[in-house]
Amino acid sequence: MNQKAFAIFVGAIMILSAFAGFVLRGSDQNVTVVGSDATSLQVFGVQGNLVDWDFGNLADTLQMAPESTVMAYWLNLDASQNLTAAAAAALPQSLGMTYGSQLYSTKIERLAKVYFNNTWLEFHWIKPFALGYSGLVVPYENYMMIPTGTDYVTVMGKPTLFGTQDATRQVIDVIAGGLPTDNFTLALGESADLQVAALGRGGSSMPLSGNYKEFYLGVSTSNDTVLGGFNFTATYLQPAAVVSQTVKELADKNALTYTSEGSDVVVSGHLTEENLQGVLVALLKP
Repeated sequence: MNQKAFAIFVGAIMILSAFAGFVLRGSDQNVTVVGSDATSLQVFGVQGNLVDWDFGNLADTLQMAPESTVMAYWLNLDASQNLTAAAAAALPQSLGMTYGSQLYSTKIERLAKVYFNNTWLEFHWIKPFALGYSGLVVPYENYMMIPTGTDYVTVMGKPTLFGTQDATRQVIDVIAGGLPTDNFTLALGESADLQVAALGRGGSSMPLSGNYKEFYLGVSTSNDTVLGGFNFTATYLQPAAVVSQTVKELADKNALTYTSEGSDVVVSGHLTEENLQGVLVALLKP
């Protein structure tokens, strides 16, 4: 989706979302944002099931992702504005990243997006806020899908789900007890402020056109008060020669460590705020 089409799409979604929110609340009700000390999911006031899932890293996200998932990313929006801006420039567009403070009555603190079966779904971590409604819901497995456009819905919870009805149903199937993807191995046990994982079988739309078996990238803000910047790592399982060469050149250019372990490649090290975006764009764009 190009930038202009994406902007038109977002505008339509936000207008329809505002209208749906008005109808859902009723003319005599107001949405009240609950303070940061209110953590109960029941504050949403939504009938039926609420999503209630660990959401501290990409591995948690993949536990909600269908078996056909080929790419996923997870981002802590509170970690660093520079990291968020760099991620937004390098990753496929998401409504949560671009309009994180406008989609709900409270900001999105963490988000993830997964790609599967030629569709996608976003996960938004928000503080619960009161959302009263009397209609305009599509029940599925006792989860209430609230329309936010012609074919887009929101399912409240932590995290809240956003996507098409079809994509949302596939993720609810997993949350309700279906099988999640087990094709991602590199993200297991990893934590970072930005995490990205992709399978080469996803094809040309994957980072570096999917010329590898599996890819993982993690970026965290550095605790070094002198150096600042970010701690970075990227791992490729069975990369093609063109990927290995591209990654090695990028590592040399940015003073990163390049390691070849059998058929696998690892690049790691420290990135400054100035070169973070360039590295992410180089590695995450198809």
